Amino acid sequence: MDIDLLLNKGKTIGLEGLEVYMVETELLNLTISSDKVREVSSSKTFSIGVRGYIGKRVAGVTINDENLRVDAAFEKLSSLIKTSVEDPNWAGFPPPRKGFINASCRDNRIIHTDYVETLKMIKDLMEIMKDEAIREGAERAIVAEGMTRLGVQKIATVNSEGVHVRDECTVCYTFMVLKTVTGKGESDKSFWIVNRRFDIAELESLGRDAARLSLMFGGARKIENGEYDLILMPQAAVGIIASTLIPAFSALNILEGRSPLSGKLESKVFAEEVRISDNPELPLEIGSRRFDDEGMPTSSKVLIKDGVLKQVLHNYYTSSRMKLENAGNGFKRNPSSPTTPYPTNFFVHPGEVKLEDLQREVKKALIVYETIGQWMSNPFNGDVKATITHALLVENGEVKGPVKGVLVTGNIYEWLGNKLNGLGRETFASEGIVAPGVWIEKVKVATE
Repeated sequence: MDIDLLLNKGKTIGLEGLEVYMVETELLNLTISSDKVREVSSSKTFSIGVRGYIGKRVAGVTINDENLRVDAAFEKLSSLIKTSVEDPNWAGFPPPRKGFINASCRDNRIIHTDYVETLKMIKDLMEIMKDEAIREGAERAIVAEGMTRLGVQKIATVNSEGVHVRDECTVCYTFMVLKTVTGKGESDKSFWIVNRRFDIAELESLGRDAARLSLMFGGARKIENGEYDLILMPQAAVGIIASTLIPAFSALNILEGRSPLSGKLESKVFAEEVRISDNPELPLEIGSRRFDDEGMPTSSKVLIKDGVLKQVLHNYYTSSRMKLENAGNGFKRNPSSPTTPYPTNFFVHPGEVKLEDLQREVKKALIVYETIGQWMSNPFNGDVKATITHALLVENGEVKGPVKGVLVTGNIYEWLGNKLNGLGRETFASEGIVAPGVWIEKVKVATE
């Protein structure tokens, strides 16, 4: 679709400003169930989000069909703008800026993917997982369910102020659940990863780890209620951080009183060893981008240094409200929605602790490999609520056995503050979040 045509159409109907956001996605989907690749399909979607304003009234519409009449879309947009509530803080769309980084967001293995070769690699991955489980002592092993999606996205942002940027990035999503049977009974372990690369060696490593871990959780039991140290493995830490911590760094949430970080700039909010950055330059992670959805250049930012809050994340709207130059973190939930401040790659820097050392030191702890329900946590005050599905009970440095069905509660600011006993050396990256293992003291746990 001709973007200039859309910009000109906005002028002819009297809009003071217009933004066009276009995204075209091609996907190859492989679906797994009961040890077989059941479905292989491809899809292509094309969406245009058009946002415009008159005065302080702003609205947007989405065009999902290239054949939809432009006149009809702009008629709807005009009507929505006229009936919208005025935003007294509206400052328009951003003018163009310089300083784009050279972010790596394209993997040629996905760009030039071959359906037959990809199918073979995924089948081989399934066999590797099962073979590893059998070698480690499983009587039987199957890949119960899973999915792989390989995609190419073409993204463009253009506005009436002169912004005109475009890029092509890739995406890979892989999820698998391995079920094993031993003399202790049946158990399972999943792995998932979302990034911009189809790295089969990386997937094989995750698959082997899942196979070995699956055998560790046969005969899992519940434990007594009480206080335990928690050692969150990196994969578990990623999920909890995503649900409890990231929204607090949004300048919009801070302005509207929805963040525990309100009024805390240059104040100590975590333990001294905590360092957090926003880094769009990590190779082929999902948040690696040259520009955000407003067309503003992304850049690396230090958010937490030695436990002190140094800065938060802005889109053009919040930076204008606060009279700052900061921007580059405006991302959309859908093509026609306004942007909200969000990280590119949220990077919790590792520490110096080894898991082996932690296990020897703890008197009573749970080593947590996987949780569910962490999305029920409260990011507006940092309260954590999650159910442990895969953990090991350790007492006086000795593993006593697997644990499941345990509810953990607490507060992320305490966990990374006065209850933090160490950060691990190893990290895990997925969905634009990088996190190490985290050792937390005296966490309340209860059997569900």
